[in-house]
Amino acid sequence: MSSFLSIDPQYLASQYTQIERAGTDKLLSAKSNQFSAQLNAIKKLQTALKDFSTQLKDFRSSADSSLLANTASSSSESTLSVKAGSTAVAGSYDVFVEQLAQNHQLALSFDPAATLATDGEFSIDLAGNSFSVDLAGLPANATVTELAAAINNHVDNPGVSATLMRSGTETFLVISSDDSGAANQLSLNFTAGTDPAGADISTALAGQQELKKAQDAIVRLGSDSAISVTSASNSLSGVIEGVTIDLLKVQTTGDSPVSIKVGQDDEAISSKLQQFVDGVNGIIGSINKDSNLNSDSMARSIQNQLRSAFQGTFEGSTLYSVGLEFDRNGKLNINSKRFEQALAADPAKLDAMLSSDTGVLAKLETSLEPYSKNFGLLNDKTKTLQASLDLVTEKQKRHDYSMELTYKRYLGQFTQMQVTIAQLESSLGQF
Repeated sequence: MSSFLSIDPQYLASQYTQIERAGTDKLLSAKSNQFSAQLNAIKKLQTALKDFSTQLKDFRSSADSSLLANTASSSSESTLSVKAGSTAVAGSYDVFVEQLAQNHQLALSFDPAATLATDGEFSIDLAGNSFSVDLAGLPANATVTELAAAINNHVDNPGVSATLMRSGTETFLVISSDDSGAANQLSLNFTAGTDPAGADISTALAGQQELKKAQDAIVRLGSDSAISVTSASNSLSGVIEGVTIDLLKVQTTGDSPVSIKVGQDDEAISSKLQQFVDGVNGIIGSINKDSNLNSDSMARSIQNQLRSAFQGTFEGSTLYSVGLEFDRNGKLNINSKRFEQALAADPAKLDAMLSSDTGVLAKLETSLEPYSKNFGLLNDKTKTLQASLDLVTEKQKRHDYSMELTYKRYLGQFTQMQVTIAQLESSLGQF
């Protein structure tokens, strides 16, 4: 007699378990997706906000925390180059380069293979600061190579460099001051000991050659002026306010003075400001585009803080009057016409409105700090969302374990049912 009932215990247990767990799985999955999406959105916002806050902080703490920018040009870039800072004043200036600054450099002739004396002191004085190399402290059979190393590595070295140079069959110990300027004069001396080989050093000192003399840079201001400026360095930062002049070549009699022109760089100023406008728009735009942020109260608060930072007056004027405005979509824009007019009328006032300690950038930095700092509100928000996600994950684990037991229970029941059916079939088969 054929079987009237056939069942698969594993299949049935799986199907019944799946039916029983489906509702809870769907609920927990939805919660997990919700918290994950919110967490990822907040983390992206947190990164963007930190990056923008760092940009603000770095700019405001820099040596030149001004949005103003100037440009400078030289009529002879091979003679001198120029760079203008924010405090430079527009105008034309003439400079004649009479002399470049030099470091002091002396050369002493040595036999490179000759062994130095085993005692005595080789002394170097630089602008009144002196130190000595005790030859007794050099390695055995030391040559001029070890003397140069001892000079460079001396603990009391105030700024002297020693190196070896070769010309034909001669080797020279070249000693140089690291810094240029007439004040950085070198003076060499040797106090002999008992070793007769010390005479070689005394002979080298007696025949020393001055490769470069210590001297200041000298420039003459104006085309017909007798006013001269001296500098220990070839980089002059105080001759023309806000302008750094790097001297490159000496001029000769009959040369025309180099013309330096300084002017306001409106394009660079607009570019600087645009970077901060883009930063504001980037954060506002990311909040508007992400439903997880758009519906989040803290994200909306950040958006409101950004907008409110531009409200009120700065130096007695509104930011709208100088070209900064929000459009109907909440995007911050620069009205070029109003901005250029404000820049032309009073650049110092405009800069104060934007980048001073009471300007809009400072206000933005202060407004965003509670959210952007390491232990700020957004950090707390991410911790709360992560904790909620972890709780859902833990509930899912417990649910999986519970459903595993349910599956085993169903499997046991259907397995017993299969056994019972088999027994019934066997009994019926006897008739």
